[in-house]
Amino acid sequence: MLQLLRTMTFAYRLPAPLCIALAATTGLYIPAVAKMASEWAEFPSLSHGFAIPVIAAYLLRQRRALVASVPRAPSAVGFALIVPALMLLVIGSLGGEPFLARVSLPIALLGVVFTLGGSRLAHTVAPSIAYLFLMIPLPYLTFTTLSYKVQVLDATITTATLRWLGLPVLREGVMIYLPNITLEVAQDCSSVQAIVALLALGVAYAQIGGRPTWARLLLTISCVPLGLASNAFRITLTALMAFLLGPVALDNVIHRFSGTTVFLLTLLLLVGLDSLLGQCSRTAAVPA
Repeated sequence: MLQLLRTMTFAYRLPAPLCIALAATTGLYIPAVAKMASEWAEFPSLSHGFAIPVIAAYLLRQRRALVASVPRAPSAVGFALIVPALMLLVIGSLGGEPFLARVSLPIALLGVVFTLGGSRLAHTVAPSIAYLFLMIPLPYLTFTTLSYKVQVLDATITTATLRWLGLPVLREGVMIYLPNITLEVAQDCSSVQAIVALLALGVAYAQIGGRPTWARLLLTISCVPLGLASNAFRITLTALMAFLLGPVALDNVIHRFSGTTVFLLTLLLLVGLDSLLGQCSRTAAVPA
């Protein structure tokens, strides 16, 4: 977060009142951000949160020439964002709803930019500020519900694939029954753990380079299904190895470092998709 503010202050020589207001706004959120950072450190699936502000600063730096050229035109309309954001901060902090307090931070920052820099400046920096939403952990109830649904989906895909391979297999909920072993697609195995990190990866990756807008959008959206496919492949491979080798197959790098495996597989698929889109783009550009 501080990196993002430093980038906005020094790289673009923004007006002192705007920089002071951004710093003061961030200061209000120190308790919420500190608690969020402790969760990033405690849970490996949330550790991508540390990288989000740095990537947001990098994305903003990529647009530094455009930001520097935008005329400043302060507007009171920005208070329409600041006031609700601060209300969410108070309600979330006093009411024990940290998600509300955290989600209000990017809204407040955008409101400050809108108020002291104007609508054109706010529109220019909005993508980088919006990227900060990806550092916010989902509410526990939402995460649990979504995780279970994806666990069932992963188990269903794995079972169907194993049957296609000719293995005798049954499924009940998140349980997969093989002749020699019973497997559970546990919450830690769910691709939900990595979806936000993968989405963050897709957004950052898509913004690098001179791709057309449609390609950037497609790469960003593709990260979620590619992540689901990578995790389903990992679980299927683990189940197949367990059928062939028994419980010893569960003690391997692919299983123990599931998040890293899914992340790397998704990155490889993303690079492959990017290469394919590039080839299609070049083919379409060649005159008949």
